[in-house]
Amino acid sequence: MNIGTRLSLIAGRSTRPLRHIAVAIAAALALVVAGAVQAYEVTPMRVFLQPGGGQNSATITINNIRTEPLPVEIQVFRRVVKADGEQVFEPADDEFITFPPQVQIPAGQSQAIRIQYVGELGETSQAFVVQVTEVPVNKLEGTGIQFTYNFGVAVYVQPPRARARLAVSEAAAADGVLRFKVANSGNDYGFLTGQVLEYNVGGTRVTLTPDDVATLVANPIVPPGATREFALPLDKSIAAAAATGPVDVRLLRGES
Repeated sequence: MNIGTRLSLIAGRSTRPLRHIAVAIAAALALVVAGAVQAYEVTPMRVFLQPGGGQNSATITINNIRTEPLPVEIQVFRRVVKADGEQVFEPADDEFITFPPQVQIPAGQSQAIRIQYVGELGETSQAFVVQVTEVPVNKLEGTGIQFTYNFGVAVYVQPPRARARLAVSEAAAADGVLRFKVANSGNDYGFLTGQVLEYNVGGTRVTLTPDDVATLVANPIVPPGATREFALPLDKSIAAAAATGPVDVRLLRGES
């Protein structure tokens, strides 16, 4: 599941071999139609809740920018981030109340979705994803192929005085790749994005802006009490100097 946008294919009345063909065609067409076909808008894309301070709910707005009704359903998943950045999503609907859980939004209209955390607040922050899923409506005319879109809203439930504490270790450069680990000893989620990252490889110092980091790092999240592994590609000239000097990586802005 993608936290941003995911494009899926619904192929009705197809035999199994035809499904594979349809998926292959859809993969090619997706590059063409991505800019032309608009789905719908969801805001905001990231929410922070602090139940200990009385903020246990938020509102998500879905804007249907199509010329036809948009049926959607809302589901909640717990987000587990592994050391290599792989993400696992576990059902967590029992920890939230969402209203309405399903709705059909008229063309050109917006719908507010209220989410309320009703789970148990722990000593460390918890991460969830509120997924807005378009419910496919199979159409018999034409090809029978229909594109649907999913949006995931990242939700962080924070305890009082939540704070991330990030530290870099085990930096090494080999085979044109800079590898390092980031440990989070705090009780809140840390993010590499929004920070300046500086590394020194063989005497060559490079500074990456927050925008650079956002481009190079697909999943910048470091959970509380966890250690993440990161890898960045190196320019050939810098990679060649890796064997001639020390390798160092530093985060220069903030701790979260």
